Amino acid sequence: MTRKLFLEKIKINKKTIKLFISKKIFTPNLTTNLLVDACNKIINKNKKVLELGCGSGIISSYLYKKKIITKIYCSDISEQAIMCSVKNAKYLKAKHEIKISNLFDNWKDESFDYIINDVSAISESLNKMTNWYKYTTNQSGIDGTKFTIEILKTFKNHLKKKGSLIFPIIGLSNKNKILNFIKKNKIKNKLIASQEWPLPKEFYKYKKKLLDLNKKKIIQIEEKLGFLTTKTDIYQCF
Repeated sequence: MTRKLFLEKIKINKKTIKLFISKKIFTPNLTTNLLVDACNKIINKNKKVLELGCGSGIISSYLYKKKIITKIYCSDISEQAIMCSVKNAKYLKAKHEIKISNLFDNWKDESFDYIINDVSAISESLNKMTNWYKYTTNQSGIDGTKFTIEILKTFKNHLKKKGSLIFPIIGLSNKNKILNFIKKNKIKNKLIASQEWPLPKEFYKYKKKLLDLNKKKIIQIEEKLGFLTTKTDIYQCF
């Protein structure tokens, strides 16, 4: 297994920053940019922020470079991701606490002002349709809600007073199941951002299966003028 890391210029939230990345870590995408934009709007300076499912640690690195946070806290279940995140923290000369953790397992005695969740959140049915998971894994369940709902069950145990959770709900999962869970458990929430986007061309040979998954409400997509689109929403929960 190659462990090579590459220093690259990455464009995020209309800014370009240099960070180490790896082919074996999920590449920053639209969701990453939406999360960063939401964090810019919401997070006050000098707050304690945890990034779950950090990958290369790009969100925390961005917040540190923008001087929004003074210490990086993040975790991932992937050793490669942790190695890359640590490399980036050291490159930025940032104080950091970065650890392997399945969700909150290794943060039991910690509390935060903000928790950013970027853990896998799309249907496992799409794993073979895309190269997104060529090197990384996606075990978020047939409807993509497994980890999001697990986090929603316990996130308040890891928040300081007046803290909040920032996370995406992606149309390639059962969005209504997550929203119904939030409503049923009376979790205060706020929609921060929403953006529609076209599915990559690699998905089109699976169009019939995608439309069937949509019909079964496992995912939410639309067909417009021959294009397949979905939506990513960013929510804040208290």
